[in-house]
Amino acid sequence: MPSAVPSRSVLLSAVVLAVFAPAARAQAPTLAPHRAVYELKLDDRRASGSLEQARGRILFETTGNRCEGFTTNFRQVVELTMNGNRVVMDARTAHFEEGDGSGFRFTSRATQNGAPYLETDGSANRAADAVAVRLRKPREGTQSLDRAVIFPTEHLLRMVEAAREGRTILEAKVYDGAETGDRVYDATAIIGRRMEGEPQEAEPAARDPRLAGLPRWPVTISYFEQGKDGGTPAYSIAFELYENGVSRRMVINYPEFSLRGELIQLDWQAATPCERP
Repeated sequence: MPSAVPSRSVLLSAVVLAVFAPAARAQAPTLAPHRAVYELKLDDRRASGSLEQARGRILFETTGNRCEGFTTNFRQVVELTMNGNRVVMDARTAHFEEGDGSGFRFTSRATQNGAPYLETDGSANRAADAVAVRLRKPREGTQSLDRAVIFPTEHLLRMVEAAREGRTILEAKVYDGAETGDRVYDATAIIGRRMEGEPQEAEPAARDPRLAGLPRWPVTISYFEQGKDGGTPAYSIAFELYENGVSRRMVINYPEFSLRGELIQLDWQAATPCERP
């Protein structure tokens, strides 16, 4: 059977994404609070071995800003059928990230066919020389990470800024507390050429007037688990990223199979003003 679907926000995470430019630059990116739903289907353009069917949904919701911090909720449900056997993986995560990247709080819970599979609870705080992680679940413990490590929303903000500046490669060390809470990923993002205007054959949810005037970029992010040999990523995700942080046209590549995600619902959440750069 294919390995468990990672409990990550692609847009996560997605998503979600390197280093901010000097102060004399264009206005810093602003993420739009929103709720997005993606329908997942097996990507038949890639061989999937004995996997007969895969389908599911992703729900991604983010609110907040640099002044008050960012709250993100993510749920991914995937039904896999292999050799006639049906497995349903349900992963839920909740994050709170300080607007200046100084702190991160996370919880996640995954079930398999309704039975508890994995639960994670912890926090991370940035000190002068390291990022200190404290885990409560799946076991009590502490861990010290490289101070260069960043959290998911900061990753996304840096991704948007890199795209706006015309950079084509962005590398970052990312910690999101996923799975057992002790993994750091080396994330390499490849950013394509800027696109504008409504996409051809855009799904109905992407024909939103608040997206129509925004630039977007094709992005592929490969996540490599630190401490493991070999040049194969744990997984990768490709999508179109709008300047306000909304994503569409998703492809999630796992070692054994790939899923395509179509944006089927987009709801805007209330935004509050923030003057922090």
